[in-house]
Amino acid sequence: MITLSRGQKTPLSDLTSSTQLTVNVQAGLTGTDIAVFGLDAQGRLSDDRFMTFYNQPESPQGAVRWQQQGDRTTFQIDLARLPASITRLVLTATHDDQAVGQSPTLTVELPGAVFNARDGLANERAVMLAELYQHPPAPGGPWRVAAVSQGFDGGLRRLLEHFGGQAAEDEPAPAPVEPQAAAPVPSPAPPSAPTPAQSSLPSTAGGKVSLSKGQSVSLLKRGGAPLTTIFLGLGWDPATHGRNVDLDASCIVYDASGRDIDKVWFMSKSGQRGAVRHSGDNLTGHGRGDDERIAVDLTKLSPDATHLLLTINSFQGQAFSQVRNAYCRVVDSAGDTELARFDLGAGGPHTGMFMARISRTTHGWIFTALGLPGKGATVRAMIQPGRALLTASP
Repeated sequence: MITLSRGQKTPLSDLTSSTQLTVNVQAGLTGTDIAVFGLDAQGRLSDDRFMTFYNQPESPQGAVRWQQQGDRTTFQIDLARLPASITRLVLTATHDDQAVGQSPTLTVELPGAVFNARDGLANERAVMLAELYQHPPAPGGPWRVAAVSQGFDGGLRRLLEHFGGQAAEDEPAPAPVEPQAAAPVPSPAPPSAPTPAQSSLPSTAGGKVSLSKGQSVSLLKRGGAPLTTIFLGLGWDPATHGRNVDLDASCIVYDASGRDIDKVWFMSKSGQRGAVRHSGDNLTGHGRGDDERIAVDLTKLSPDATHLLLTINSFQGQAFSQVRNAYCRVVDSAGDTELARFDLGAGGPHTGMFMARISRTTHGWIFTALGLPGKGATVRAMIQPGRALLTASP
């Protein structure tokens, strides 16, 4: 067993003659997530299925398998099962709010070698620990091992950007939805000083509004006061009894020009300096009430945050035809009062869904029900086509 130093590279054949490898990572900091990213010859995560971690413990053909017991994460890697497009496997460690280097232990053990991955770390919350790579990056090329131990203060988002976080943005854009008049609003007395938005759109000031595809509503507290904090509840049920469906709710934040400036999803649960927060991942869809929630403090969003696009993706590739009772609702957090709700209705063969949009206007925040199909295993595939849904003005 040799000890590798930070930055050291060596042929894998000097360590083992086998293409079936067991790689162990011991991380003593609670909450540290260990993953393997399978990258193409350009160093990009071009296929989300080769991101192997707690939420996707096996890559296609079983080439990489994840298992965790206590503070030890084990990957069983069969290099011969990797497709020709995957030429690098990068072992990573991330933590939501603490520096990975603060871990009491952070050790990578490969066949015939061990590496103390804490060496050289400071405030990084997303770290590339080590990598296996083909050199040259071509089918059949020899594999090498590198002890890396470097990362980013910005956390997982920066790590995904480093790996080409927008690589999946080549899906065709769905047709924009032109909002229609919303359903009639139950009408207690309207506020004494209606805003301009209320004169052109129904509002939630009089009570909950149920929406259909393409309909919009002005978001106000009951009685007409502006909202400050809301949460967006999304839910679904498996269409087949007893079968789990792993859908993932996400929120993409765009500026007025359509540039994505942030995204909150199950692998990056906080955005906009904490103004947008994800409740965590639901892996089954079973149970009553919201499956996932995204909390938003409207007063703390950055001034350029103009649109919040709510999406749902099927991480395991299950179609929305296997889902029933999918919905999205807006709740005033202060009083736990539901303001608006959109029930999706029947699903389809697609693996993604643009559920709704919240837009900042000169008259306040507007909620628009979308219910449009998309593609992709994660929110990364929804960013580019989602831009086409920002142009329809309520």
